[in-house]
Amino acid sequence: MWGQDLVPIFLCTWHVLKAWCLHSIEKIKDSKVKHAILDHLHMVMFMSINPNETIDDFKACGKEMVVESFDNLQPGVAWTTYFWAYYCQFGK
Repeated sequence: MWGQDLVPIFLCTWHVLKAWCLHSIEKIKDSKVKHAILDHLHMVMFMSINPNETIDDFKACGKEMVVESFDNLQPGVAWTTYFWAYYCQFGK
């Protein structure tokens, strides 16, 4: 998740999901959008890697799913900025 020049930090899925829920309450006003975004991110978090794909392919697939959900659901600037800053090593 973080660049190689930083100390690696491993977070359990429970803490990540909790942070997403707490920040979504603050940053996404529409409850339907909030639930749809969290459902979509939950699917991304638990997606499995195909044995025939590379880690780069896996990351690209995850990024594509996140970008697509954000583009379709429009969670707002506050949520999008938070998510990209804290959970992605790539910008949109």
